[in-house]
Amino acid sequence: MDARDDNLRRIQEIGREAWKRESGYHRRSLSETGIYRLKRIFGEALSIKKLDSQNVEVRLRCKAMNLMTGPGMPKTCPVA
Repeated sequence: MDARDDNLRRIQEIGREAWKRESGYHRRSLSETGIYRLKRIFGEALSIKKLDSQNVEVRLRCKAMNLMTGPGMPKTCPVA
């Protein structure tokens, strides 16, 4: 059997959302979306050549992105 066929069968058994969580795909999808957003906002290339400084640059970009997207996140509350 093909792995893809096994995945499709499992999705039919438990549903797509449950399969994503069971297989770890949900976390992968979220991380890929985060990296895509980071690259779209700041560009794909780093401007600093030294590895230690690149680490700082990436951390600063992540911090800036979190500060920009934080206020736009919805606030949830229970409905009576």
